[in-house]
Amino acid sequence: MPIKKHIEENLKHLDQSYRGETNPKRALYFSKLAILELCGWIEISMDEIITNYCDKKVIALPNKKIVADIVKTTYGFEYEKHFRKMLLSLIGVVAFERLEASVNVSIATKFKSHLVTLKNIRDRLAHTYIKGAPGINSLDAPSVTLSRLREIYDGLNEFKKQLNALR
Repeated sequence: MPIKKHIEENLKHLDQSYRGETNPKRALYFSKLAILELCGWIEISMDEIITNYCDKKVIALPNKKIVADIVKTTYGFEYEKHFRKMLLSLIGVVAFERLEASVNVSIATKFKSHLVTLKNIRDRLAHTYIKGAPGINSLDAPSVTLSRLREIYDGLNEFKKQLNALR
């Protein structure tokens, strides 16, 4: 999984820039970039959790190619549509049921909730551009995005830990 420190530093830097910005439109750019940065990091993290696990377990080259193809052709970070689907495809239904049963429910619930929220925000941002004068509270401040990182990281880490504990 990518190192949390790097995304955390990026989000803190964006938050500092946001707080120091006097132009509301430029401040909005920092908010938008913080959200997009976090979403990209989540997607890469999911891919790496699955790839690292499969690298340890999968031996045959044709099967390694299947793993790489599934990960490479999965675009997004939604739990059901992307992360869960990759896991089901690569570890199987039986192992996935054991994995999901072993994950801390509270951590998983917060993780999934933040992913839904971020997906909705990201979709809105990705399909528009900033035009005119921004409204007040148009986007979450980078500090809000940074606070989401902590619970998302906990969720990713929990899935990684439980996945690696599977026999």
